[in-house]
Amino acid sequence: MKDKNIVITGGNAGIGFETAKELARMGANVYIVGRDKTKVESAVQQIISETGNKSVKYFIANMSSQKSIRQLAEQIKKELPKVDVLINNAGGVFPKFQLSEDGLEMCIATNHFAYFLLTNLLLDLIKKSDYARIINVASGSHYRGKIDFESFTRDKGHFILTAYEQSKLANVLFTFELAERLKGTNVTVNCLHPGMVKTDIGIKDTQWYSKLFWTLISQIAGISVKDGAKTSIYLASSDKVKGVRGKYFDKCAIKEPVPLANDKNLQKQLWDFTEKHIVN
Repeated sequence: MKDKNIVITGGNAGIGFETAKELARMGANVYIVGRDKTKVESAVQQIISETGNKSVKYFIANMSSQKSIRQLAEQIKKELPKVDVLINNAGGVFPKFQLSEDGLEMCIATNHFAYFLLTNLLLDLIKKSDYARIINVASGSHYRGKIDFESFTRDKGHFILTAYEQSKLANVLFTFELAERLKGTNVTVNCLHPGMVKTDIGIKDTQWYSKLFWTLISQIAGISVKDGAKTSIYLASSDKVKGVRGKYFDKCAIKEPVPLANDKNLQKQLWDFTEKHIVN
């Protein structure tokens, strides 16, 4: 990984931070993306201190905002001649229905549209690499997901888990469709389930009962953040997956996704719907 340029969204906390740290330890040039400058700067300094790799930098962006993502892409293009690995990792859950500034339900805006837009904006830069990898952090929650396009833009009885499961299914569908579109190129695209990780994703901006539920479940069944980052690190760094594309991984191994994820019509419908709701 020496001198490879790695961009990882949500790299200042949780599995994103652990992923960034380990890739920095391998000698990569790591660029983490976060929205809170103080937290991101602190994460960068901690990674440098723990790994001895001074080639760790950051970008600031709000991943629920398409305008902010476009600005992020422009900053990355100015800073880097190529991107070797893009890890779409940032995500969130939202207990109440709310719309992003682009008129999208916040969970799908942050967890899917951000992946789609940033990846497509950086694709030319990624194609310049001879080690081109796109990694989408999905979730085993996608097995319970259904795609309801109307719920992307209006409240149809919002429920926190339903919205999250839908967004994670969208990650897998997007991965498979993108892999198909990139056939014949040097770019590989894969997605993964990090495991039930002990992070605070389920308690940010949520109501007390949601916080309690998430805390109990993650503490009882959850794995460490370090273990949760293993598959992301594997997909970013291992020669064993060189040339592997369009797959869903769990515990560093290919796993069969929910059958719905292999629906080519749904993959294309999601792509087309997403494109139509990208703000120019």
